[in-house]
Amino acid sequence: MKVLPIDQIFDTSSRLTPCLLGTSVVSTFAGGFHFGYLISAVNPLSDILQQFIVDNLQKRYSFEPTASHLSLLWSSLAGCLFVGAMIGAYISIYLLSKIGPRKTLLLAATVVLVSTPLFGLAYTLEMSELLPISRILSGVGLAIGISAQGVFLTEISPTKFRGLTNSLSGLIGNIAFLMAASLGTPYFLGTVSLWKYIFLIEMIPCAIHIFLNTIFFHDSPTYLLSVGKSAEAEASLKAYHGTNCHVKKILEDLRNNDNGMKEKSLREILKDKGCAQALSLSVAINFSVAFSGIVAISFFGTFLLRNVGFSIEGSAVANSLCSLASIVSALLAAITIDKIGRRPLLITSLLVLALINTIMMALVFLYDSTKNAFLAWPFLGLFILFTFVFSIGIGPAAVFIGAELAPPGTISKMQSYSTSVQFIGSFICPVIYLSLVDSIGGLAFLLFIVPLTVTAAYFYMYLPETKGKSPVEINELLSK
Repeated sequence: MKVLPIDQIFDTSSRLTPCLLGTSVVSTFAGGFHFGYLISAVNPLSDILQQFIVDNLQKRYSFEPTASHLSLLWSSLAGCLFVGAMIGAYISIYLLSKIGPRKTLLLAATVVLVSTPLFGLAYTLEMSELLPISRILSGVGLAIGISAQGVFLTEISPTKFRGLTNSLSGLIGNIAFLMAASLGTPYFLGTVSLWKYIFLIEMIPCAIHIFLNTIFFHDSPTYLLSVGKSAEAEASLKAYHGTNCHVKKILEDLRNNDNGMKEKSLREILKDKGCAQALSLSVAINFSVAFSGIVAISFFGTFLLRNVGFSIEGSAVANSLCSLASIVSALLAAITIDKIGRRPLLITSLLVLALINTIMMALVFLYDSTKNAFLAWPFLGLFILFTFVFSIGIGPAAVFIGAELAPPGTISKMQSYSTSVQFIGSFICPVIYLSLVDSIGGLAFLLFIVPLTVTAAYFYMYLPETKGKSPVEINELLSK
C-alpha cells in the first residue's frame, strides 16, 4: 500500500492555528530572540564597557592594558558568546534525543535566565571577570535554544507553514536586535550607570517562555511517537494542525517515516549520500552566514560607520535604523518564504550580499583617499540594504535549513552540527576581521565576498527546492 506524502495530507486540512502561531513566537524567546539581543547589546556599549574593563583591571590588579591588549580583550569578549554557543550546539544533540525539543527549549530559557544578569552584576560587584562568564553561559543557552527551536518548529508545523513558523525566529531576533541597539544608545540606557539594566531586561522573555512552555506547549508529535506516547502525539497534532486534520493518517505517515529508526551517528551520516549532501548544504549556509559580514556589522557596526564619517551618537542611531530595516525584511521573509521557495531566495540573497560588500569595499577606499564626509550617506544606505537582504534570505533560512533537509534519523545531529559551524565562524570572523582592517584596510571585505560567492555557486549546483516537500521526498532529491 502506497503511503501518501505528508504534504499531500496536510494540504487538504491542516491550517495555521493560533496555537501553532503563538508557540512559534514564544519558542523564539528561548533561542532566536537572545541571538539578536546578545549580539546587538554590546555594540553601542563598546566604549563604556572597554572603559569599565580598563578601570576595573587598574583598580584591582594595577594592570593598565595597552590599546592592542584592549582590542584583543574586546574582540575576545564579543567572541565568548560563540565559544559558549559551540558547546551548547553539541550539548543539544544529547538533549534533543533524551528529553525532546520542548523540554530542551525549557532548559535553554532557564540557562539564559540565570546567565544574562551576570553581565550586569559585573558592574554592580565591580568584577569584570563576570563579563566573559556571562557571555559563555549565555552562548550555551542560546545555542541549545536555537537548535531545539529549529527541530521543534519543523516537527510541529504542517509542511506548507514550515517556512513561516521557522522564519518568525528571524523576525523576533531582529526585533530583539533593534531593541538592544536602541536601549544601548545614550538616549536610553547606554550610560555608565545604567547599562547593566540592558542585561537584566533580557530575563523577561526567558520568564515568559518558561511559564508558557510549562503550561501550554505540546511536544512534537514525532518525538512523542518515538517514546510511545500516541495519545499525546494525537493531542499535539490537533493543537498545532487543527482539530479537523487527518490525525490518524498523519500519525500513520509519521510512523512509516520513522519506522523505528534510531538516530544515526556522524559516521553513518557521512557514508549515506543523501545525509552527507544535506549536512554539507546545511554547513555551507551556516558558514556563509558567519562570513557574510553580518557579524562585523552586528559587533562593529558603530565602529564601521564612524570610520566613514559618522559621529559617535550618529553612528549609534544609524545602526538602529539598520535594525529597523532588517525587521521589515524579516517580516517579508516570513510571509514569502513558503511562496517563493528556499532555493531562489538563498541564491539571490547570497549574490546580492556579495555585491553589496564589494561596493562597500570601494566606498571605504574612496573615503580613505578623499575623506569626503558625504560618502557616509551612501555607505549607510548600503548598510541598510545589507541588513534588509540578509534578513530576508540566508539569515532566517540558516536557523532551520538543517532540520528541514535532515533525512529521518538525523534531525538533531544535522541541526546541531550545522549551527555549530555558524557559531565557530562567528567567533573567528570578528577576530580575523579586526586584524585585517588594521593591516589591509578596505580589502578586509574580501573575507565576506569570497565565501558568499562560492556558496552561491555551490547552492546553484546542488541545492534542491524543499518548499512543500516531506523529509522522505527531500532525501530522495539529495540522494540522486
